[in-house]
Amino acid sequence: MIATIIDNNMDRIKADLVNRGLTYDRLLDDILDHVCCMVEEQMVAGEDFELSYKHVLDTIGDKRLPEIQHQTLLLLNKNFQRMKKFTYLFGLTAALVAILGTFFKSMHWPGAGMLITAGIVLVIFVFLPLYFVINYREQAEKKNPLYAIVGYLTLASLLAGAIFKIQHWPGAGHIIEASLVILIIGFIPLYVVNVFQRAGKRKLSLPYIVMLLIGIAIVSLLYNVNMSKNQLDIYRNEAIKNESCVDNVQGRIAQFMSLVNDTAYADKKEVVAEIHIQAASLQVMVDEMKDGLLSFVNQAGVPIENVRYIDNRGAGRDAILNNGKGKKFAMVSREYKELLDELIKDPVTSSQIEDHLEFAGNVWSFEYSLHEIKKDPLMKNYYKLTDASKGIALSEYIAISTLLHNHK
Repeated sequence: MIATIIDNNMDRIKADLVNRGLTYDRLLDDILDHVCCMVEEQMVAGEDFELSYKHVLDTIGDKRLPEIQHQTLLLLNKNFQRMKKFTYLFGLTAALVAILGTFFKSMHWPGAGMLITAGIVLVIFVFLPLYFVINYREQAEKKNPLYAIVGYLTLASLLAGAIFKIQHWPGAGHIIEASLVILIIGFIPLYVVNVFQRAGKRKLSLPYIVMLLIGIAIVSLLYNVNMSKNQLDIYRNEAIKNESCVDNVQGRIAQFMSLVNDTAYADKKEVVAEIHIQAASLQVMVDEMKDGLLSFVNQAGVPIENVRYIDNRGAGRDAILNNGKGKKFAMVSREYKELLDELIKDPVTSSQIEDHLEFAGNVWSFEYSLHEIKKDPLMKNYYKLTDASKGIALSEYIAISTLLHNHK
């Protein structure tokens, strides 16, 4: 009885399946048989044909059949399947290369930077484009390609920012900031709009949202992460060496200054005094900024070997930027460099002085720039100041010794 009713409605069921998007004959026959079995199960449970058939159609939905057909045709497309397998295999390989590079970097082995760069570049320029193309082709109901474009730009910029950050290349902060802007202003609004447009047609993908939020958290952590303890300890040790060098050089300069009082050097006394006074004023500025760094974390007067909170990133902003001391130091150090350039004519000596006062030129505008100081941890900024102090002391020593030597 049930089989007869279903057989009598077979043409109707087939026509409904065609109207819902099924056009591939082999798949149509399989789905038709499957629907008939589902209707039969409902009728055996006590429902009549019309109610059973309605329940089955509601279960299938309006969009499910075209999606099944689309995926079936893609599975039969050998070229597409080969491309899909290649894409995922390539993506896995590129990711493993990048992971291997990070392992090399943690072990301080050569080639780490090359491996990381190669892996991420392959992901950005090969895997991601292929992935988005495949994903778009797999959609039975095509979405706006703008979603894929913005998604690609978001992922590519995040990965680029990560590699710049890991490699300590300039511009990492700007790239990560730009990627977050694309993510927040571009990708998330598009995704929310898409969710509302598809409301009632498809359930909200909670795992997708969770992963998105986790991604934002990771990127934020990457942007705000400070240096490792080992790196900070290296800066601490170098700062200690710089301060020891400054003390040693200033002891020798003091000996020169005692010689200048001799009447034999009367003609050099005024020039040497000018150099010494300007260098001393710069050293005072450096000491004030160093003290400011330590005071910010309540470590004033603590020997640098024992200073805590060396990863604090607010100290540089407070001790160097907000009070204008960094800007004033940059201006006075350039004036000091110009003074020595005017007084020292020997090209070899001038070159030595320029090397020691490198921070007063283009290097200050990049590595010692106010923007970099704002981002760097306390100990790196402290090291920068000791490095500048060493350069001031050595340039003063060379300039004074040259002037006194030429006098002889």
